[in-house]
Amino acid sequence: MADKITFEPQKKPMEPGSMLKNAAEEKNVIQEVDKIIADAIESNSTEVHFEPGPEGYLIRRREGTALHEVGKVEDKLKGNVANRLKVLGGMDITKNKIPQSGFFKSQKGEKKLELYVHLLPTLFGEAIIIKISYKQSATMRLSQLGIMQSVLVEYTKALAKGSGLYLVTGPPGSGKRTTLYASILEVYKPNQLAMGYDPVVKYEIPGMVQGKPDEKSEFTFAEAISSLMKQEPDIAYIGDITNESEARVTIQGAFAKRVVLARMTANDTVNAIQNLVDMGIQPFLLAASLTAIINQRLVRSLCASCREAYPATESIQRELGLRLPENSRFYKAKGCPQCQNTGYSGVVALFELYKPSEELNKMVVAKESIQAVRTQAYKEGLFSLKKDGIQKALAGMATLEDVLNSL
Repeated sequence: MADKITFEPQKKPMEPGSMLKNAAEEKNVIQEVDKIIADAIESNSTEVHFEPGPEGYLIRRREGTALHEVGKVEDKLKGNVANRLKVLGGMDITKNKIPQSGFFKSQKGEKKLELYVHLLPTLFGEAIIIKISYKQSATMRLSQLGIMQSVLVEYTKALAKGSGLYLVTGPPGSGKRTTLYASILEVYKPNQLAMGYDPVVKYEIPGMVQGKPDEKSEFTFAEAISSLMKQEPDIAYIGDITNESEARVTIQGAFAKRVVLARMTANDTVNAIQNLVDMGIQPFLLAASLTAIINQRLVRSLCASCREAYPATESIQRELGLRLPENSRFYKAKGCPQCQNTGYSGVVALFELYKPSEELNKMVVAKESIQAVRTQAYKEGLFSLKKDGIQKALAGMATLEDVLNSL
C-alpha cells in the first residue's frame, strides 16, 4: 500500500478576498490539485507544470530530463486551481497580475518534501511551476555518478588538496547539487566542522550544519555566506553564485585553509572563469583561490533492454571531427515493456574537469582570451563534455543526438 501523502500549507493571516479563498478550497478543486501533486510525487517527478491556454491548463510533469503530458484542467477551474496553489504556498490570492513565489511542505511516509511554487501572469492566466525537492540523506558517492575513471582520479586528487575553491557548474537541472554533496562526502571527516547554506536543502548530511535563506529575512545571500565563513568551517558549501558580492565572499572564504564548494551556471569549465571575471572578480584572486571546476549535463539514459545499435559511419565521424575505432557503434531508442515503450530509463551524467596549472593561471591573470585558455586546457588534457558524451554514446548509455543537443 502506498504511503499517504499530506500537504502542509504555509501559515498566513487571513487576508481580504475570502470569497476567492473559499472558492480555492472547494472540495473538488482541492482534490484535483492535491491529486496532481501526489501523482507527481509518486512518480518521483521533479516539476509539475500548469501551462495555461484558451481551453484550460495543460498539466505536464518533468521525469528525468523530459516533460510529459499527464492531464488537463478545464478552463472554468483555472482561477480556482491557481488560488488553491497560492493558499498552499502562502501567497496573495487577491493578486493575479504580478509574478509570485511560494513554498509549502509535504510528507510521504517518512520522506519529507519541500515544494516551491512560481506563478507568472500570461495571456491565458497564470502559468505555474511547482519544483519538488525530495529531502533525503546524501548517500551518492563520486564513484556512483558515472564519472569516467580518469576524470574521477584527477578530481579526487584535487579534493585531497584540502583547500581552495571547487566549483560545480552547468545549466539548471544538470545535477550540480548531487555532485557537490558527493564531493562533501569524499572530504568530510567527523572531527571537522562542515557548514552549508543553500536556497534549497535537498540532501542532509549527519553532522553537517545546514541552513537556507528565509524570504522574509532582511539579510542578503552574500551576507549569509559571510556570516557562515566567520564560523570558520573546515568545509563550506555555498548555493548558486549569481553576482559579484556572492562570488567575492565565497572566494575570500577559500583563501583560508578550508574547502569551499559552490555551484554556478556556466556553459563549460572555462566559461565559468569568464563568468566570474565578468561579475567583477579580479583574475589574480581567482587564480589564487581556484582548485578545480566541474561542468556537467544530464541526458536521458537508454534502456539497456531494447536499445538498437547502428554503425558510426564515415559521415558521422566527419561531422564529429573524430576518428573512431573500426566497427564503432552508436545506439538509438526503441521501446519495450521494461521502459514503458519510451526507450529510456533514468538519466546519465556527462562531466568535464578543469584543473588550473601554473601556465593556465598565468593566462588567466594576463587576461588572455577564453579561447586561448580553452586551447591550452585541451593541450594539457582537459577531457571535454563532448568527448565524455561521445564515449558514453558509444557505450550505449545515451543517444548521440541527446549528447550533442545537451552541449
